[in-house]
Amino acid sequence: MQILKTLQIKPWLPQAQESNLPPLVPNKEKAASTALKFFLAVIAVIFFLFTVTFLQRTQSFDFQALSGEPWLPFTNASMLWQNSVYLIMASISIIVAKKAADLQSFKGVIISLTTTALFTVLFIGGQVQVWQQLNQSGFYIYANPANSYYFLLTGMHALHIVAGVLVFIRCIWLFSFNLSYQVLASRLKLCARYWHFLLFIWLFLFFLLTSDAQTFKTIALFCGF
Repeated sequence: MQILKTLQIKPWLPQAQESNLPPLVPNKEKAASTALKFFLAVIAVIFFLFTVTFLQRTQSFDFQALSGEPWLPFTNASMLWQNSVYLIMASISIIVAKKAADLQSFKGVIISLTTTALFTVLFIGGQVQVWQQLNQSGFYIYANPANSYYFLLTGMHALHIVAGVLVFIRCIWLFSFNLSYQVLASRLKLCARYWHFLLFIWLFLFFLLTSDAQTFKTIALFCGF
């Protein structure tokens, strides 16, 4: 009977944990995944709010889109397409790094992580180059609301990329002290999720910031602005 079993328990002696009870130690991987999801949700809300204000601002008389006419900088967005390829390759290579960690391939991990870092640096460098080209062409940050939003939104995105790079470096640093491929694969899985999210944000910003005035008007009417 259950009462007899309860009376026979000796709490001053160590008790074996029953298999059907939940573990006392929290799952660190699950906790980290939950924290990342919350952080991504916050980032998504921030960019969504900026997008709403941007679409409202596109309907003002002083707003001049950065593409449409031949002389506008983003009528030819080849440099931005190149940066997009860099970020796509970084997302792909970090998946390969995670697979290499699952297979416990040290060479594969090193090559893949180096490739991820290289393409990420190329993306950031490409963004800086675009900012410099805009300034050299006279599209200064305060010259036009479209300019201001471009620098603001791409700057925020670049800051999140830099934050991801710091976390990425920390994963490599910890792996160098404790060569645990299981832990590395778990961390790279979260890094890959973060990189994919930033890639999605960038592609959305790419479409938004390089649209012409007529596209902005259509989107604003659809959103009720």
